[in-house]
Amino acid sequence: MNHMLLAQGSAGDTVRTLSGLSAMELLINDLVKLGASKPRLKAKAFGGARMIKGLSDIGAQNAEFTVSYLKKEGIPLVTQSLGGTRARTLRFWPTSGRVLQRVSDTEVGCIEPRPTPAIGHDVEIF
Repeated sequence: MNHMLLAQGSAGDTVRTLSGLSAMELLINDLVKLGASKPRLKAKAFGGARMIKGLSDIGAQNAEFTVSYLKKEGIPLVTQSLGGTRARTLRFWPTSGRVLQRVSDTEVGCIEPRPTPAIGHDVEIF
C-alpha cells in the first residue's frame, strides 16, 4: 500500500505520519546543506484541494499537517492558499521567493468526462 500522498495518518497510523515527518525533515536538511539557515526559513504553502468528490479529503489532511508542522518547527508561514476544489498552477522564483498562482475556473471534483467521438465502424469509445 502506498502512503506517499497522505502526510499524516489517523491515530495509530505511524507509517503515514512518519512519512510526512521524514519528507519535511529531508527537505529542510537539504536546504541547510545548500546553505540555508534554518532560523531564517520562511514558508509559502499552496494546494490541498479536494481533487475527487466522494473520496477522503487527502488535500485538507496534507494542508493541516503542513501548517501544524511549520508551526511546531517555528518556520513562519508567510503566504498560503490551501483547500478548496479548484486546481492551482504555480510559478516560483526561488531567488526572490515570488510566487504566481493561477486557480482553475473549473471545480476539479465536478469535471465530467467527455465522450470520445466514435472511431471506425459501430464502435464507440468513451
